[in-house]
Amino acid sequence: MLEQLGVKYYRYLGRTAGTAALRNVTIDELPDDATLQALAGNITTFAVIIAFAVGALTTFATIWVDATYRESMAAVPYWLLYGGVLTAMLVIEVAALYWLGLKTVYSLACLTGQHQAVEDYFLPVNDSVPNILARAALEVPDPVIHYLGIDPLKHLSKSRLFLVAALYKLKVILSSLVVKFLLLRMVGKGGSRTAFNWVAIPITGLWDAVTLLRVARDARLRLFGLKLTEHIVTAILTDDRLARLSPAAREGAVRAVATMMVLSQHYHPNLLVLIIRLCTAFNIREGHGYDNWDDFLALLDRVSATERYFLLDLLSVAAAFDGQVSRLEKHHLPEAFKELTDIYMLRTNRLTRMLAAGQLHAAKALCTLDFQPG
Repeated sequence: MLEQLGVKYYRYLGRTAGTAALRNVTIDELPDDATLQALAGNITTFAVIIAFAVGALTTFATIWVDATYRESMAAVPYWLLYGGVLTAMLVIEVAALYWLGLKTVYSLACLTGQHQAVEDYFLPVNDSVPNILARAALEVPDPVIHYLGIDPLKHLSKSRLFLVAALYKLKVILSSLVVKFLLLRMVGKGGSRTAFNWVAIPITGLWDAVTLLRVARDARLRLFGLKLTEHIVTAILTDDRLARLSPAAREGAVRAVATMMVLSQHYHPNLLVLIIRLCTAFNIREGHGYDNWDDFLALLDRVSATERYFLLDLLSVAAAFDGQVSRLEKHHLPEAFKELTDIYMLRTNRLTRMLAAGQLHAAKALCTLDFQPG
């Protein structure tokens, strides 16, 4: 429900600003990396400052009611007033942060030339570009789509998944409880209420600012990754280049992306775009076991040397596309890279850093699939 509201508002922003009718631009048509980084930094900084103000002002309103009426009103009217103001400020705070997150994500999308909100990126209809960006803005977890039977969470225990989900939902409440507990330990009950009243203003402001900073960083990663994915899908993984691959190498290309979806232990839409593009080109509509790492390693020994380099290039790019290299990826990637481990791990780590930093043009230069080692 929340995601769909975000998608509708995102599309509304595109229609009212007139950008929905513009075509999406390529990486080569974008400003240089220094300009992109500066403008993205300005958008992010502005959003963070506004978020801090939202958190601080809504908290101040609640504290003002408490300080003004706590001693002068009877208990029942006071708690009714205090509870009403607290609820109203919470609603305003959450609504303002969601609005600010969507506006920030939309501004970053315009910066990267991602204008059209159409479903033409080899994504299923329930995972279109507006959905991807709305989830980033509203901090809604990505759905796990079991494409070709691939389960990115197969190495995570059910209990851990439940705990992570519960903590994700309760993070704001838990942060307030931690602050209250620390204040009680430091100053005791006598002074804790007054101390917490004052400390709660900057604490809430900082928390909201950090929340928007995280939203902006995630949106930047998704947008920059989406532009790189679009470049790879349209300019590199062409039908002519894919036609050069043997049946075993074609299977290996699908396995390279599928195994990275599992080893990253995190579903990311950029990887879904890659694997759907490959399956579309190879006319693969169903399958099972594509995410088996041992089968992929065995396949690397059956393809030609140049095809192996192509698969290792693709594996390196896919490992970096979620913006981080997981513990499992660090452990298993050398098993595939073998004697080229140092070269490919350096490339993977550099691409990861460039994506996180917004160095789109520099990252593009590392996304070559040229049948050559490294």
